[in-house]
Amino acid sequence: MYLKKEGMTVMNKEMLHRMKIAGEYQRKAIRVLFPEEMGKHLDAIETEMKMMVMEAAAELLKNCNKCDACRDEQSHEQASKVKKVDIV
Repeated sequence: MYLKKEGMTVMNKEMLHRMKIAGEYQRKAIRVLFPEEMGKHLDAIETEMKMMVMEAAAELLKNCNKCDACRDEQSHEQASKVKKVDIV
């Protein structure tokens, strides 16, 4: 069951598939709790939540890239401060 296939084990693919199915069942269970007329509202809320998560992830990645750039700049500054000294 631990056979490697395209960088991901078969077991991991199966677990990912099961998690997706579980998510679909959760979505259906939540929808059943509300009246059918609220379906459009739930769709709108779901779309907005997805957009918010994507925006938050993009902002996080942007901030991580800034931090990496700052670190690279600091390491370059430290490297440029070092002077070569000949020992006689």
